[in-house]
Amino acid sequence: MKHCRVFETRLKALAVATQIPRGRPVQDILVRMRGAITGPSVTVETILRSMDPAAQAVLLLLPALILITPLSGIPGLSSLGGLTIALVACQILLGRPMIWLPDFVLRRTLPTERLQRALTRLDRPARFIDRRSVARAEWFFVFPGQQMALVTCIACGLAMPFLEFVPFSATTLALVVSILASALLVRDGVLVALGLSGFGIAVLIVAKLAST
Repeated sequence: MKHCRVFETRLKALAVATQIPRGRPVQDILVRMRGAITGPSVTVETILRSMDPAAQAVLLLLPALILITPLSGIPGLSSLGGLTIALVACQILLGRPMIWLPDFVLRRTLPTERLQRALTRLDRPARFIDRRSVARAEWFFVFPGQQMALVTCIACGLAMPFLEFVPFSATTLALVVSILASALLVRDGVLVALGLSGFGIAVLIVAKLAST
């Protein structure tokens, strides 16, 4: 618990940092992640501290991006990522000014070599998302649009631990969270609508995967 408070204090100290540019938010996240990688492994706390704490949606987008990659195959990572997504989305929904994460999440390590390969695979989709994400239809974020997006992220995150052994299920739900988190980051109402529509499709896909 003490470790969590120390981490939260560090985030507050970093809150004056420049926000991630709206023009290329996802690509910038990948750049910052690469800059945080030192040694044979890297902790979740180290990665989070390299991000901009003032942009809370970044902390929602980050675990979703990781789960889109083959890293989701690491035992327990889908459950950990899902829990993190649910915790972050819930705190944003409740209007908490700073995001709190438990110690066991912050201490989790990721192998550098696999993480580097995963980031490389994300480069192209990151450019694709950034090119199509702009501030538009911001009226959608008036209640209850933003709340619907966050509740959907919570639902996806909470479902992931129960689908740990269903291939590609966590990746499918993480893709929905990535779209919604990107939309929240740049305030793109059109992208939110796309993510909410994609959630219905993702549920059907996951149900089919679970039944096979």
